[in-house]
Amino acid sequence: MTLARVHRLAAAALGLFLILHLGNHLALLAGIEAHRSLQSLLRPFYRFAPVEAALLALFALQIGLGLTLARRRGLGRGMGRGWALAQVASGLYLAFFLVQHVPAVLLARAATPPVDTDARFAAAVLSGWQGLYFAPYYVLALTALATHLAAAAHFRGRTLHWLPWVGLGLGLLVVTGLTGAFG
Repeated sequence: MTLARVHRLAAAALGLFLILHLGNHLALLAGIEAHRSLQSLLRPFYRFAPVEAALLALFALQIGLGLTLARRRGLGRGMGRGWALAQVASGLYLAFFLVQHVPAVLLARAATPPVDTDARFAAAVLSGWQGLYFAPYYVLALTALATHLAAAAHFRGRTLHWLPWVGLGLGLLVVTGLTGAFG
């Protein structure tokens, strides 16, 4: 099995979590209570120790494989244009995002006293001067995810040129939901 195939399979496995996680954030658009209700249904599933360990392992695998695949594509040596460049650039941003996002959540949960890493935790970084960093950080993460998926689809003969725009829209909605609920 090729590294690219393992990368795709791991992405598919992470897809369900990402849909649930993003859905939970988007529920803020319907209000804080809608978000909390959905979160109370989801947390027992993805915070179940074996599931959480598998998710963390899959994210680590994705980052490692993604960086290896980017290097193999020729990062820094004229890796190409268009979808090849979009795939590598979006993958690198996703690795950057995950290397910051996942440890921040885990460290907050391990703090004394533990910090509840609900939407209020995410929204807190969007207020004040730090919002100048974190608003684009979140929007770019969803744009990069959608761009990465669109590039993968392109190389498999599918045309999803509109998908990065959907990611941008979802990113803006998540930031709007976070700032609207707590800002």
